[in-house]
Amino acid sequence: MALILLLVWAGIKLPWEGRISAERSKIIYGSDIPITFELRETIGQELSLAALGGFRAIVANFLWISVTQAWEDQTWTRVRTLADFAVTLQPRVLFFWENGAWHLAWNASVSVAKYAEEGKSEERKQFESRKWINTGIDMLERGIRANPEKYGLYLRLAELYWQRLEDYEMSAQYYRLALECEGAPSYTDRFVGYALEKAGKYQQSLAHWESLASAPDFQQRRKSHQQKVMENLEKLSRIVAEGNSPQPQNK
Repeated sequence: MALILLLVWAGIKLPWEGRISAERSKIIYGSDIPITFELRETIGQELSLAALGGFRAIVANFLWISVTQAWEDQTWTRVRTLADFAVTLQPRVLFFWENGAWHLAWNASVSVAKYAEEGKSEERKQFESRKWINTGIDMLERGIRANPEKYGLYLRLAELYWQRLEDYEMSAQYYRLALECEGAPSYTDRFVGYALEKAGKYQQSLAHWESLASAPDFQQRRKSHQQKVMENLEKLSRIVAEGNSPQPQNK
Protein backbone atom coordinates (compact mmCIF):
# COMPACT_ATOMS: atom_id res chain seq x y z
CA MET A 1 0.00 0.00 0.00
CA ALA A 2 2.80 2.36 0.91
CA LEU A 3 4.52 1.65 -2.41
CA ILE A 4 1.34 2.45 -4.34
CA LEU A 5 0.93 5.74 -2.47
CA LEU A 6 4.57 6.60 -3.19
CA LEU A 7 4.14 5.97 -6.91
CA VAL A 8 0.96 8.07 -7.02
CA TRP A 9 2.70 10.92 -5.22
CA ALA A 10 5.64 10.73 -7.61
CA GLY A 11 3.24 10.92 -10.58
CA ILE A 12 1.80 14.14 -9.18
CA LYS A 13 5.01 15.67 -7.86
CA LEU A 14 7.30 15.36 -10.88
CA PRO A 15 5.08 17.15 -13.45
CA TRP A 16 4.28 19.80 -10.82
CA GLU A 17 7.96 20.41 -10.13
CA GLY A 18 8.63 20.52 -13.88
CA ARG A 19 6.05 23.25 -14.40
CA ILE A 20 7.41 25.25 -11.46
CA SER A 21 10.96 24.93 -12.83
CA ALA A 22 9.86 26.08 -16.30
CA GLU A 23 8.02 29.08 -14.87
CA ARG A 24 11.01 29.97 -12.71
CA SER A 25 13.32 29.77 -15.73
CA LYS A 26 10.99 31.97 -17.74
CA ILE A 27 10.80 34.59 -15.00
CA ILE A 28 14.55 34.66 -14.36
CA TYR A 29 15.93 34.18 -17.86
CA GLY A 30 13.16 35.56 -20.05
CA SER A 31 12.57 32.15 -21.64
CA ASP A 32 11.54 28.66 -20.68
CA ILE A 33 14.20 27.22 -23.00
CA PRO A 34 17.08 25.78 -20.92
CA ILE A 35 20.75 26.31 -21.57
CA THR A 36 21.67 22.74 -22.45
CA PHE A 37 24.97 20.98 -21.85
CA GLU A 38 25.50 20.87 -25.63
CA LEU A 39 25.05 24.62 -25.85
CA ARG A 40 27.43 25.21 -22.94
CA GLU A 41 30.00 22.98 -24.62
CA THR A 42 29.68 24.96 -27.87
CA ILE A 43 29.74 28.55 -26.60
CA GLY A 44 31.77 28.12 -23.41
CA GLN A 45 31.11 28.79 -19.77
CA GLU A 46 31.36 32.59 -19.98
CA LEU A 47 28.79 32.96 -22.76
CA SER A 48 26.52 30.41 -21.09
CA LEU A 49 26.53 32.55 -17.97
CA ALA A 50 25.84 35.62 -20.10
CA ALA A 51 22.84 33.89 -21.67
CA LEU A 52 21.57 32.84 -18.24
CA GLY A 53 22.10 36.38 -17.03
CA GLY A 54 19.72 37.85 -19.57
CA PHE A 55 22.17 38.61 -22.39
CA ARG A 56 20.66 36.17 -24.87
CA ALA A 57 20.71 38.68 -27.73
CA ILE A 58 24.44 39.27 -27.33
CA VAL A 59 25.18 35.55 -27.18
CA ALA A 60 22.99 34.86 -30.23
CA ASN A 61 24.83 37.55 -32.20
CA PHE A 62 28.15 36.04 -31.16
CA LEU A 63 26.94 32.63 -32.29
CA TRP A 64 26.02 34.09 -35.67
CA ILE A 65 29.59 35.18 -36.22
CA SER A 66 30.50 31.52 -35.81
CA VAL A 67 27.71 30.55 -38.23
CA THR A 68 29.28 32.84 -40.84
CA GLN A 69 32.70 31.25 -40.28
CA ALA A 70 31.21 27.75 -40.56
CA TRP A 71 29.48 28.79 -43.80
CA GLU A 72 32.79 30.00 -45.23
CA ASP A 73 34.38 26.70 -44.17
CA GLN A 74 31.38 24.80 -45.60
CA THR A 75 30.99 22.78 -42.41
CA TRP A 76 27.25 22.43 -42.81
CA THR A 77 26.48 20.35 -39.74
CA ARG A 78 28.11 23.04 -37.62
CA VAL A 79 26.11 25.72 -39.45
CA ARG A 80 22.92 23.86 -38.58
CA THR A 81 23.90 23.34 -34.94
CA LEU A 82 24.92 26.94 -34.36
CA ALA A 83 21.85 28.30 -36.15
CA ASP A 84 19.67 26.10 -33.96
CA PHE A 85 21.33 27.52 -30.86
CA ALA A 86 20.80 31.08 -32.13
CA VAL A 87 17.07 30.57 -32.70
CA THR A 88 16.81 28.83 -29.33
CA LEU A 89 18.21 31.93 -27.65
CA GLN A 90 16.27 34.42 -29.79
CA PRO A 91 13.15 32.71 -31.17
CA ARG A 92 11.37 36.00 -31.89
CA VAL A 93 14.13 37.38 -34.13
CA LEU A 94 13.28 36.48 -37.75
CA PHE A 95 16.82 37.14 -39.00
CA PHE A 96 18.15 33.94 -37.41
CA TRP A 97 15.33 31.75 -38.75
CA GLU A 98 15.48 33.24 -42.27
CA ASN A 99 19.22 33.19 -42.68
CA GLY A 100 19.63 29.81 -41.01
CA ALA A 101 17.15 28.31 -43.48
CA TRP A 102 18.92 30.08 -46.37
CA HIS A 103 22.26 28.56 -45.39
CA LEU A 104 20.73 25.09 -45.19
CA ALA A 105 18.24 24.95 -48.08
CA TRP A 106 20.34 26.96 -50.53
CA ASN A 107 24.04 27.00 -49.61
CA ALA A 108 24.40 23.56 -48.03
CA SER A 109 22.06 21.90 -50.51
CA VAL A 110 23.83 23.32 -53.56
CA SER A 111 27.27 22.63 -52.11
CA VAL A 112 26.69 18.91 -51.49
CA ALA A 113 25.10 18.51 -54.93
CA LYS A 114 27.77 20.31 -56.97
CA TYR A 115 30.98 20.18 -54.96
CA ALA A 116 30.87 16.82 -53.21
CA GLU A 117 34.01 14.71 -52.97
CA GLU A 118 34.94 12.53 -55.91
CA GLY A 119 33.44 9.08 -56.09
CA LYS A 120 30.09 9.98 -54.61
CA SER A 121 27.23 8.85 -56.82
CA GLU A 122 24.80 11.31 -58.35
CA GLU A 123 21.98 9.61 -56.50
CA ARG A 124 23.77 10.12 -53.18
CA LYS A 125 24.44 13.76 -54.00
CA GLN A 126 20.79 14.41 -54.72
CA PHE A 127 19.74 12.58 -51.58
CA GLU A 128 22.01 14.72 -49.41
CA SER A 129 20.95 17.88 -51.25
CA ARG A 130 17.29 17.16 -50.57
CA LYS A 131 18.10 16.40 -46.92
CA TRP A 132 19.47 19.92 -46.48
CA ILE A 133 16.47 21.42 -48.24
CA ASN A 134 14.20 19.55 -45.84
CA THR A 135 16.30 20.81 -42.93
CA GLY A 136 15.76 24.36 -44.16
CA ILE A 137 12.01 23.74 -44.44
CA ASP A 138 11.97 22.40 -40.89
CA MET A 139 13.73 25.51 -39.61
CA LEU A 140 11.21 27.83 -41.26
CA GLU A 141 8.28 25.77 -40.02
CA ARG A 142 9.62 25.96 -36.48
CA GLY A 143 10.10 29.68 -36.93
CA ILE A 144 6.49 30.05 -38.02
CA ARG A 145 5.31 28.17 -34.94
CA ALA A 146 7.32 30.61 -32.81
CA ASN A 147 6.14 33.67 -34.80
CA PRO A 148 2.76 32.79 -36.35
CA GLU A 149 1.70 36.42 -36.74
CA LYS A 150 4.73 37.53 -38.81
CA TYR A 151 4.47 37.32 -42.59
CA GLY A 152 8.20 37.12 -43.32
CA LEU A 153 8.72 33.43 -42.61
CA TYR A 154 5.68 32.46 -44.69
CA LEU A 155 7.21 34.38 -47.61
CA ARG A 156 10.58 32.68 -47.15
CA LEU A 157 8.92 29.26 -47.15
CA ALA A 158 6.90 30.17 -50.26
CA GLU A 159 10.15 31.17 -51.99
CA LEU A 160 11.85 27.97 -50.86
CA TYR A 161 9.13 25.75 -52.33
CA TRP A 162 9.19 27.81 -55.55
CA GLN A 163 12.94 28.07 -56.07
CA ARG A 164 14.36 24.91 -54.51
CA LEU A 165 11.63 22.31 -55.08
CA GLU A 166 9.54 23.83 -57.88
CA ASP A 167 6.50 22.92 -55.82
CA TYR A 168 4.39 25.86 -56.92
CA GLU A 169 1.19 24.67 -55.31
CA MET A 170 2.81 24.64 -51.86
CA SER A 171 4.35 27.99 -52.69
CA ALA A 172 0.88 29.42 -53.40
CA GLN A 173 -0.33 28.03 -50.08
CA TYR A 174 2.34 29.89 -48.12
CA TYR A 175 1.82 33.11 -50.09
CA ARG A 176 -1.84 32.89 -49.02
CA LEU A 177 -0.82 32.40 -45.39
CA ALA A 178 1.48 35.42 -45.61
CA LEU A 179 -1.49 37.48 -46.85
CA GLU A 180 -3.34 36.71 -43.61
CA CYS A 181 -0.63 38.50 -41.62
CA GLU A 182 -0.63 42.22 -41.01
CA GLY A 183 1.78 44.20 -43.17
CA ALA A 184 2.39 41.62 -45.93
CA PRO A 185 3.95 43.25 -49.03
CA SER A 186 1.54 44.41 -51.71
CA TYR A 187 2.94 42.00 -54.31
CA THR A 188 2.06 38.94 -52.24
CA ASP A 189 -1.47 38.56 -53.58
CA ARG A 190 -0.22 38.52 -57.16
CA PHE A 191 2.31 35.78 -56.40
CA VAL A 192 -0.55 33.51 -55.37
CA GLY A 193 -1.83 33.75 -58.95
CA TYR A 194 1.62 33.30 -60.48
CA ALA A 195 2.31 30.20 -58.38
CA LEU A 196 -1.05 28.60 -59.19
CA GLU A 197 -0.43 29.13 -62.91
CA LYS A 198 3.03 27.56 -62.72
CA ALA A 199 1.50 24.63 -60.82
CA GLY A 200 -0.90 24.06 -63.72
CA LYS A 201 -3.91 25.10 -61.63
CA TYR A 202 -5.26 27.35 -64.37
CA GLN A 203 -8.85 27.49 -63.21
CA GLN A 204 -7.75 28.35 -59.70
CA SER A 205 -5.31 30.94 -60.99
CA LEU A 206 -8.03 32.52 -63.13
CA ALA A 207 -10.41 32.63 -60.16
CA HIS A 208 -7.70 34.30 -58.09
CA TRP A 209 -7.03 37.01 -60.69
CA GLU A 210 -10.78 37.57 -60.97
CA SER A 211 -11.00 38.04 -57.21
CA LEU A 212 -8.18 40.61 -57.32
CA ALA A 213 -9.86 42.52 -60.15
CA SER A 214 -13.18 42.63 -58.28
CA ALA A 215 -11.67 43.51 -54.89
CA PRO A 216 -13.22 46.64 -53.31
CA ASP A 217 -9.85 48.40 -53.15
CA PHE A 218 -8.79 47.52 -56.71
CA GLN A 219 -9.21 51.06 -58.06
CA GLN A 220 -7.21 52.44 -55.13
CA ARG A 221 -4.24 50.15 -55.76
CA ARG A 222 -1.26 51.31 -57.78
CA LYS A 223 -1.62 51.50 -61.54
CA SER A 224 1.15 48.93 -61.96
CA HIS A 225 -0.82 46.48 -59.81
CA GLN A 226 -4.01 47.09 -61.77
CA GLN A 227 -2.17 46.58 -65.07
CA LYS A 228 -0.57 43.30 -63.97
CA VAL A 229 -3.85 41.96 -62.65
CA MET A 230 -5.69 42.74 -65.88
CA GLU A 231 -2.90 41.32 -68.04
CA ASN A 232 -2.89 38.05 -66.13
CA LEU A 233 -6.67 37.92 -66.04
CA GLU A 234 -6.75 38.22 -69.81
CA LYS A 235 -4.02 35.63 -70.28
CA LEU A 236 -5.60 33.03 -67.98
CA SER A 237 -9.03 33.66 -69.45
CA ARG A 238 -7.63 32.89 -72.91
CA ILE A 239 -5.77 29.78 -71.73
CA VAL A 240 -8.82 28.34 -70.01
CA ALA A 241 -11.19 29.24 -72.86
CA GLU A 242 -8.97 27.67 -75.52
CA GLY A 243 -8.47 24.54 -73.48
CA ASN A 244 -4.87 24.20 -74.63
CA SER A 245 -3.16 25.07 -71.38
CA PRO A 246 0.61 24.70 -71.19
CA GLN A 247 1.90 21.75 -69.20
CA PRO A 248 2.21 22.22 -65.44
CA GLN A 249 5.74 23.17 -64.38
CA ASN A 250 5.80 21.18 -61.14
CA LYS A 251 8.35 18.38 -60.95
